[in-house]
Amino acid sequence: MEQDKMTPLEDTLENPQPTYPEFPEKPPLPPEAMLTPPPRDVGRRTDMPAVPPAGQQPEQSAPFNQGDQFRQPPDSGQPPVQPPSAGPTPPVSPVTYASDYERMMALPPIPKQEAESYRHSHEKRWYRRLVVLNILLIISALFMLVKHLDHVVYEAEDFSAHFFAGADDESDSDADDGKSEKEKYLEEREQKRENAEYMENFWEYMPTGMKWVFGGIAAVISLFIAMYMNFASLKASSLKITQRNFPEVYSLLYSFAYRLGMEKVPEMYIVQQGGVLNAFSSFIFGRQYILMNTEVFEVAYREHKDLNALAFVMAHELSHIYYGHSTLHYHLAMLFSEGLPVIGQIASRTREYSCDRLAQRLTNYDGVQAIIMLIVDRHLYPMVDVQDYVDTTIQERGFWMWLVNLLSSHPIMPKRIRALIQWTGSGELY
Repeated sequence: MEQDKMTPLEDTLENPQPTYPEFPEKPPLPPEAMLTPPPRDVGRRTDMPAVPPAGQQPEQSAPFNQGDQFRQPPDSGQPPVQPPSAGPTPPVSPVTYASDYERMMALPPIPKQEAESYRHSHEKRWYRRLVVLNILLIISALFMLVKHLDHVVYEAEDFSAHFFAGADDESDSDADDGKSEKEKYLEEREQKRENAEYMENFWEYMPTGMKWVFGGIAAVISLFIAMYMNFASLKASSLKITQRNFPEVYSLLYSFAYRLGMEKVPEMYIVQQGGVLNAFSSFIFGRQYILMNTEVFEVAYREHKDLNALAFVMAHELSHIYYGHSTLHYHLAMLFSEGLPVIGQIASRTREYSCDRLAQRLTNYDGVQAIIMLIVDRHLYPMVDVQDYVDTTIQERGFWMWLVNLLSSHPIMPKRIRALIQWTGSGELY
């Protein structure tokens, strides 16, 4: 007996296929980017099997994930079918995940406009102020150089006169035939001594404006040398996160970069730093990377199995790269003004608040435990009562706490944790 053939529409109704949410278009990942691409659905449920048992019909509510109508199969030739109206749609149970890794991998992409909204409200304002101050400092140095230009010319002429004095003496040797050899030797030695003293004191007598110009050029050259030497030293004494070394962290890094629409995924290294709990992002020309100390990685990843805290630290440093804080042109624009007291620290605090907020969005995790770890060290932070800490630090205010925060490049811990708990808005700068 031949089996009746079903139409495409009947086949869809009998064997419904899961549908997926439509996310904004993002640049595709390279094939080697991730071990498993980020799931495009809401995540794997742990309270139901992925495949229904034999003899059991699949749930009819599966085709309704996208709304109140079916998706029409292509080329079916049939009119649209309305969903059954046998009563209200049963409530959907909350989606649960097998692990924090799967939860973070299932999060949707973040549009650029939304990511920009997580910046601190004063960050761009303070950056513009530093750029303007940097330009003013450079203009002031050039103005002082021009103002003392006559002194520079005089110094150059004086230097030339001393430097070429020996040549003039040789050309006038015929006029000095009456001098004895001893007198000529003594005069020549005195001339060399004066030239040596002049060269030693040349920097001391140089105009201030010229010193600023030469100092700026030397600072830029030293910056390039220090960057490349630091990166070479890093690669020589660190471990790079790859698909074979900590693949779970590797996939999370690529997932975060993919969700932000970044064209390049920064490299990440683990390095020993003598027990210091820290991580930071850095750069060389046209290249950014993340450096995480072994102590943070070991405790969060191995001892406490706290992937949330590790991912938050990693997302915070990735946010610095996404916002452009770890680029050469960003720091060159405020090369001299960034070192000014108080002003440079305020601008730095705005950047830290911005990256904390974006890291919360990337991980869907408040990040409080990750910051608490920096306060009470690696082994005790899971035991801290965060609410009691916040209640206690609210009362610890005053001039000296305000001054410490004012002179710090990062927000002091009470202000930073209170900003994380709020989940929205900009943190306190003062």
